[in-house]
Amino acid sequence: MSAAVTLSEKNRRHFDEIAKSYDDKAWAKDIVRAIAAGVDANRDWIGVDWVQKDASGRSDRQVRMLDYACGPGNIASVCGIFDAEGTDRSTRVADTAAQTLFPHVTQVRGVDSSAGMVEEFNRRAKALRLSPEQFHAWEGDLLADPETQSAIGGEEFFGFDLLTCSLAFHHIEDSELACERFVERLKPGSGVLCIIDLVPDGNHHGHGHGHGHYHGHGHAHADGRDNGADLTDNKQSPWGPYPAHAADSTIAHAGFTKERMENLLKEAGCVDVKYMELDKELAFGPDFANIKKRAFMVRGRRAA
Repeated sequence: MSAAVTLSEKNRRHFDEIAKSYDDKAWAKDIVRAIAAGVDANRDWIGVDWVQKDASGRSDRQVRMLDYACGPGNIASVCGIFDAEGTDRSTRVADTAAQTLFPHVTQVRGVDSSAGMVEEFNRRAKALRLSPEQFHAWEGDLLADPETQSAIGGEEFFGFDLLTCSLAFHHIEDSELACERFVERLKPGSGVLCIIDLVPDGNHHGHGHGHGHYHGHGHAHADGRDNGADLTDNKQSPWGPYPAHAADSTIAHAGFTKERMENLLKEAGCVDVKYMELDKELAFGPDFANIKKRAFMVRGRRAA
């Protein structure tokens, strides 16, 4: 009898399959733009001491970012790789691209368990004429046994000024361990963890209202944790009353409340923890019956 497929393996297989078409659809591009706009508008709130560049493009210091579950590199929109409209600048930049594409950080390191996503991340970096020193991803899993993760175990994968996890946290089964592993990778005393994910329906702290409803067989507690039921076995999506979708088998959580996220970061060793909801709802398109979800950002600084 074959062993059960883990949620991590389901995620790896699914995102390998869709890596090259991940954000081809108009609604997916709209989500990328909405997240980028929300982060852009709240850059000071995130609290990183962003890099400054002189007229010649030289940076005054190093500001390093680790993007976990990086996908094809869409977090690059937050770092200036895409313009305000979400247009890929690689179609119109000249040889000065490397001097102009990083107004806020000097180095991005991506990590993803999907080899397909890592390949796409690095393909886009090459198209943007960015060197591996500036912008590169590796296959890896921060939640796996560190002994099996030598590719991301070296010194260069620690001491980051910023670690981001954008719209991927609900795919991670062990939220507590994830936050602990994230914080370990940050610079003590100043490194910032910023997680962007989805609010459970009926738990909004900001203005506006989500229109999706959770109809799966696992039910969310008030603190945002599921009750132990396997959300991936639902005949309907954990996100709404529409037929099961291929992505449903990769979802571990139907969302996270403000209280849950604040507690996760504090217990992992963060201070100055803050939470906010983004203004614009995310519309997940006809594949998901046009369900709308609200997104949040939570940030915390690693204690000294």
